[in-house]
Amino acid sequence: MAGHRSTLKKANKPFKSPHSSKRAIKALNKGKIEKTVANNKALKVQTKDQRKNKQNQLKQNKINKTLAENSLFNSNKIERIITVLPLTKNQSVRDIILKIISTSFDLNDAKLDILKSDDNIITIKIDQFKATLKFIIPDLDNLVEILDACKVSDFVIFSLSAAEEVDPHYGEQIIRAVESQGISTSFAVLPDIVTKYPKKNLQLDVYKSLFSYYQHFFPNAEKLYTLENSSDSLNLLRTLCQKVPKGIHWRDTRGYLVADHLDKFQFDENTSLLTIDGIVRGTGFDINGLVHIPGFGDFQIEKIEKYISKASGTETLTPENRESLNELQEDENINDLSMDEDDLSGSDYDDEDIDDWNLVNKAVVPKRTRLPKGMSEYQARWLNDDEIEALIAEVGLKEDSEQQSENDIPVDENLTGEEDDNDQEAMDMDQLSPEEHEKQLELYRKREREELDFPDEIELRYDEVATERLAKYRGVKSLASAVWDYDEFDPRRPDNWTNYLRIKSYKIVRNQTIKRFKSCASVVAGDKTRIYVKFNTEDFTRLVDPKKKLFIVAALLPNEHKLSVCNFSVQTWESYEEPIKSKEPMIVQYGFFRYHVNPLFSQQTRNPNNVAKFQRFLHKGQVALASAIVPTSFTNSPALFFKADENGRSMQILCQGTFENTDFTRILAKRVVLTGEVFKIHKSVVTIRFMFHNANDVNAFKNVPLFTKMGRSGFIKEALGTHGFFKAQFDGSLNAQDIVGMELFKRVWPQQGKPVRF
Repeated sequence: MAGHRSTLKKANKPFKSPHSSKRAIKALNKGKIEKTVANNKALKVQTKDQRKNKQNQLKQNKINKTLAENSLFNSNKIERIITVLPLTKNQSVRDIILKIISTSFDLNDAKLDILKSDDNIITIKIDQFKATLKFIIPDLDNLVEILDACKVSDFVIFSLSAAEEVDPHYGEQIIRAVESQGISTSFAVLPDIVTKYPKKNLQLDVYKSLFSYYQHFFPNAEKLYTLENSSDSLNLLRTLCQKVPKGIHWRDTRGYLVADHLDKFQFDENTSLLTIDGIVRGTGFDINGLVHIPGFGDFQIEKIEKYISKASGTETLTPENRESLNELQEDENINDLSMDEDDLSGSDYDDEDIDDWNLVNKAVVPKRTRLPKGMSEYQARWLNDDEIEALIAEVGLKEDSEQQSENDIPVDENLTGEEDDNDQEAMDMDQLSPEEHEKQLELYRKREREELDFPDEIELRYDEVATERLAKYRGVKSLASAVWDYDEFDPRRPDNWTNYLRIKSYKIVRNQTIKRFKSCASVVAGDKTRIYVKFNTEDFTRLVDPKKKLFIVAALLPNEHKLSVCNFSVQTWESYEEPIKSKEPMIVQYGFFRYHVNPLFSQQTRNPNNVAKFQRFLHKGQVALASAIVPTSFTNSPALFFKADENGRSMQILCQGTFENTDFTRILAKRVVLTGEVFKIHKSVVTIRFMFHNANDVNAFKNVPLFTKMGRSGFIKEALGTHGFFKAQFDGSLNAQDIVGMELFKRVWPQQGKPVRF
């Protein structure tokens, strides 16, 4: 049959030898030498017994580590801290606690009377399970107090209601905020399901719905405890008394303490002590280190009294080489590059502000007396004296040769070419009246506003000089390869820039600091201690009874009280829809620290020159780095950025993230884009207008590369006329609808934060 193709043909598999011959193996490994050294260390082949012994050692180390972590709670010597958080406003925390512990006591027991008092920190001893529980009742209208209570809690109990749904702006915000900052072991309870739904079939439906809602936040949850069921209440109480809670890494890496009692001692106007009694948690406290009290600040330790036993009494520890409270690096060799406050009065980086930076810069940088023709003072700042002299000599030779050639060659009046076109275009542009030029410029701006092509675009006014407004900007070919000095002189640089803490290898220093702090701890977890702190006399009036309000003391690792350039990896809060502007005032909470900051957002880049593009806004769903000058942290703490009033109420969370690192070499470059309109096209040579408004600006920015919206790149050839028109050469032909842009960058500096006093 014509056109028939057989479909029965199969391609046979190529011949494959079952094994390689000795000759093939020898040829394959020809020239190779067996490796006997790795990382300058000789390779040792372990025997079977050695490998087995190594595995047993690793196994035993894990067992010992687990036993050490659990020994604190297995001995029942320490109180178990519990925070109860109702997610709806129709519940009472004291009623929930009563339903939990009533299965272990009679309703007429005297121990239950403590729930009727005004104390918000309640300690109850459970004899049935040989444990002591400390319940924290925070102010449910103050999210800051809720977060502080959950930081130090071993267990967090969330209470759901069968009668009322969880409000996204109240209960859901609480559970999300607590989860984002890190949470230990958590449980969920239902205190009113039987009262609201007497029928069991309805109870089951409501239970499944609420349990599914809770599993959305905690997928590993096993059940909800119905407190109206005595068996569930007893099981929850037994779990609270016997279960070993899951730790929080950033919290347990340092020492912390929940105060049981406070005493004030004032010797004179300048000397006062505060004694804090409590049981140490976490890694412990170093007698030579500092402590941080949220809402008050950092303080030095005068001495520590450690309780040993009834027979031995207490042991007193005194510091030998106490760490300083200075927030800056003490280095006499650092040059003082700071300027007067009048010169640094401007703290804004907005493009609309025209300040005296240029005058200050001229006063500091010596003005050059000789410059090449067409080069501005701004361009000369980036060149050395030798380069300037070489350009002057080159321009002089070029002008001499051109003048000689003009004298030798007669001028043909009928000569036509590109030069005539340039002259004609320049004459046409010069003949435009200012009113006509302004009218065309307004039409162009109207079209630009209709389609926002570049988010960083700025416009120059008709009477505005670009070299003055953009004096602090520079043009770079590529931001990823630009050479930028992180210690460059800039009048906007913070006064103490060279005195901030500088860490080059953050991860290495962090690991070494944590390891060293563990070995230097004077008191460890489980020790009952009394800490004497050098306190501020004026803050005595702000102290509250620790049974009424939670009082926390946290140990600071070495150098954690010093200011440094800190970066946070952030993204917008899930329920916050508005874009967040850079430098917007807010409060950052990371670990036990809270600071007023004006963060700068930037792209998360890994450029070899460590230069990142500054972002004006943080949009919803976007991940960026937030930079501010605050004390460093070596525990990679979760971070919350929020706004609140003076008392910490009316809290609105803006974004969340994690403390990333401390990096003083990271440079934030703010970009602006000057755009122009294509006026005439002659193949790859294009006439551009409305980017500049005078010929001097064109010549000043002549060396900055150009780009277009459709991907072309080019450079300025020459200025045309006096209205800022110029010719540009591109790497290909342009479309008449294309838009030409020029990128300019300037350095922005992070601002120093201030501690929060609540």
